[in-house]
Amino acid sequence: MTNLSIIIPHFNSVQALNKLLKTIPDIKDIQIIVIDDNSDMNHKKKLLELIKGCNRQNIEFYNNYSPNKGAGACRNIGLNRSKGKWLLFADSDDYFIDGYLDVIQRYLDSNNDVIFFKPTSIEVDTGNQAERHLAYSKLIDSYLGNHLNSEIYLRYCFSVPWSKLIKTSFVKKNNISFDEVIAANDLMFSTKVGYLMGNFEVSEEIIYCVTRNKGSLTTTVSHKVFDTRLNVFINYNKFLKEHLIKEEFNTLGLSSVGFLISAFKKFGVKKVCLVYFKLRKNKVRLFNPKMCNPIWFMNKTLYVIRKNKSMKRYYNKIE
Repeated sequence: MTNLSIIIPHFNSVQALNKLLKTIPDIKDIQIIVIDDNSDMNHKKKLLELIKGCNRQNIEFYNNYSPNKGAGACRNIGLNRSKGKWLLFADSDDYFIDGYLDVIQRYLDSNNDVIFFKPTSIEVDTGNQAERHLAYSKLIDSYLGNHLNSEIYLRYCFSVPWSKLIKTSFVKKNNISFDEVIAANDLMFSTKVGYLMGNFEVSEEIIYCVTRNKGSLTTTVSHKVFDTRLNVFINYNKFLKEHLIKEEFNTLGLSSVGFLISAFKKFGVKKVCLVYFKLRKNKVRLFNPKMCNPIWFMNKTLYVIRKNKSMKRYYNKIE
């Protein structure tokens, strides 16, 4: 029996994909599923060269021929093809840490639905530690430190599929899949996993590294991407409001004011009005009550300023 299926969506990053694949051993116990998301012709040629030169028995390559472009559609193709007892998800420009397989093997016979691991991240051009993992690392630390409400935050704020070992039968039994949208495809998948999981375990060991490249982000966001993120957040808010008790929902302190600020900065006043009325129509709370606390507000503001400053070097402005 195959113990592990690793699902990897790919788009225009053959060199990074090759690096990722080298961190996964060529053994029958592991099924590697790579799904190309309509890469451009130049990268398709490179991918074909990689496939031809890849003398490995445990890698399966597929194309996303569905009408829906994006990592969500690719991951769903991977889920349908998965044969392993457990699932791991990886992005094609990330990689697994040395020794990760020894860590994972300790959990293969467990009765858990999910095992959470602490991630890390790196700046590819400098080799320095990045900040992409920090929010998720803090969730792990908080839970292991038995902090108040840490389980609620772990279940509903660990919004990415990577750095988790998830039992395949649990996902398929509950019909959990990714949203086939162009942005935020993983939020509802992770939320439903968090809500439905029974037994779970949390480890401080690191198995996965997220990468960040200089110029890998753009300062322009289309209306379509923005609206997709907004719609997913509305669905996220609705799901939690319907399934959690009031005290748990309020503990999360969800706020949509960030969408209003982003709409103003990127699109102007008209977009702010449209977003505001859509949020009100869907009964999404605009402000987190914690914003009334001046200390919390100051710390949050300083955090956002520091984050924006640290992110500037990654942006590649499109005129």
